[in-house]
Amino acid sequence: MRRTVLHLTAGILGLSVAAAGCGGGADDSGTSSAKAKLPDGAIVIGMAVARSGFAAAYDLGPARGAELAVADINARGGVKGHRLELKYGDTKSDRALGTTVGLDLLSQGAKVMFVTCDFDLGSPATIAATSKKVVAVSPCAGSSQFDVPTLGPLAYSMGTKSAAGATNMAQFAYDKGYKKAYLWRDPSITHTKETCAAFESTFGAQPQAKVVGSDTIQQKDTSFAGQIARLRASGADVLELCSYNPGAGTALRQLRAAGVDIPVMSNIAMDGNYWLKGVPNLKNFYYDAFGSLYGDDPRKDVNDFFARYKAKFGEPSVTSYSLTGYATIQMLAKAIETADTTSGPALAKAIDTLGTYETIAGPTGYKTMQHIVTERPSVIMSVEGGRISPAATYAGGRKTKEG
Repeated sequence: MRRTVLHLTAGILGLSVAAAGCGGGADDSGTSSAKAKLPDGAIVIGMAVARSGFAAAYDLGPARGAELAVADINARGGVKGHRLELKYGDTKSDRALGTTVGLDLLSQGAKVMFVTCDFDLGSPATIAATSKKVVAVSPCAGSSQFDVPTLGPLAYSMGTKSAAGATNMAQFAYDKGYKKAYLWRDPSITHTKETCAAFESTFGAQPQAKVVGSDTIQQKDTSFAGQIARLRASGADVLELCSYNPGAGTALRQLRAAGVDIPVMSNIAMDGNYWLKGVPNLKNFYYDAFGSLYGDDPRKDVNDFFARYKAKFGEPSVTSYSLTGYATIQMLAKAIETADTTSGPALAKAIDTLGTYETIAGPTGYKTMQHIVTERPSVIMSVEGGRISPAATYAGGRKTKEG
């Protein structure tokens, strides 16, 4: 979902993770102490997100969802009598600013860090926070790298693992009767690479189904004529588009203009309707989402949430990612209440032992060595003639209900 890739070497990541886990004192034990108790005054959550640049479209919804959750929690008296307060910093969609913004928010008293909705862009602020023993959470990063082995025990994602969404999409495609898939792989970010790998594995394992070919596409491409010709020649009856905007929209526009109208499966990076004007009357297009923005989600509380969002901010949510922003604050508030501290190790222990916790985005649960949501229902959205509506709900590669 991003145009840039974070160039962090394994050595740098290793040093950063080690820093996150080092240090002495009572806080490392995960136990509460007088020193580690909740601070006086408000509990400050640092918002190291993109408020400008291309990534702002992805971070705006989660940030606003967090604002709604904070308002609700504070209206109920806060967390153990402490108000929650959000302080913003703008990473400007620039990975190089992530560390600077994260450290600045820590200097302003942030006790927890809320970071950009992607591994590649969210990691710098995450590392800045965890190296100071502060828990960092991305509301919707899907990369498997946003997890303990890469970022250490104080980093979390409220997002669903990329492979889980792709597994649901592959099964949905097969259940609709498609047997020959072609893949368009965008290698620019981890999320899209993992999406294509999981789709290929799941779809190819189905009886009489196979992946008949694949091509690489790039965000910088202006012509997809070669990829379209090879797709047409393959005889595929479904295309898996593992990419994000603006490149994905350009590829789709050229595909349909070339008269290729086979169904296209994609991923959560294509959520929302803000980009559809660039592909007029698009149809036979599907992607997975956290929920439907359009008042027709299978869950009443989700529909109520998006109605509240529009009333509060004067415009509808751009993507369903706003659900995970709200859910992130729900989870953090519960964990802080349980731990009775914002100290990173103790707070992480509380998060890990919450069990399966129901949030507005669906069931959420973490374990000591698993800090990304591995399974959550995907609402699969259908685009027909520019109209978006739920087609089905899948969880764990199985259909659970119609849209």
